[in-house]
Amino acid sequence: MKFNILTIFPNIIDSYISESIIARARKSSYIDVEIINIRDFTQDKHNKVDDAPYGGGAGMVMKPEPIYFALDSITALKDDTDKEKRSFLLSPEGKKFNQDQAQHFSKLDEITMVCGRYQGVDQRVSDYMVDQKLSVGPYVLSGGELPALTVLEATTRLIPGVLGDIDSLKNETEFKQTNKKRGSIPQYTRPREFKGWDVPDVLLSGNHKKIRRWREENRNDYS
Repeated sequence: MKFNILTIFPNIIDSYISESIIARARKSSYIDVEIINIRDFTQDKHNKVDDAPYGGGAGMVMKPEPIYFALDSITALKDDTDKEKRSFLLSPEGKKFNQDQAQHFSKLDEITMVCGRYQGVDQRVSDYMVDQKLSVGPYVLSGGELPALTVLEATTRLIPGVLGDIDSLKNETEFKQTNKKRGSIPQYTRPREFKGWDVPDVLLSGNHKKIRRWREENRNDYS
């Protein structure tokens, strides 16, 4: 599976994808991550990616041309994409990303994500250049890099073969098949007692039926 991430801060992305699960998935060729520097597609000698908003207002707005040419360079414009390829502008106003979407994304061939910055992104990007806006939550960040990495990791974990422990993945995503509000099970490890805080006796009983029932009854809920 391929991920394209368009950004003006490529080092943020490169640093993260060079560690842990994402790095291993790349090394094993489960995924390919291409970082596209939007500044490389500017049309002026100053590599300008933003400008003042029409109609006045505070802050600067990201220009449409560099984003267009960056998307065009990887054949990821809205008119170019098919059902196996999707493109997104990361935005707090977008459709909320969740585990269901991560599961769906993991079956696609290619995902392209545009990371905004400054006061916002020219409206023509979401209207004409990408399939839709995508949000990781109703709050404002300095840019789309962290949301893009969130989508990247949540999706990559669900690609068959990326996680070595199938049971671990099953526990993390089991709530999808039952109650979508149900989250992870409580987990304990050694030592058995720490500062007077004990591991529940049932987990030490060896009775797998009772352990499964206890875990389901004490599962952490997603808010």
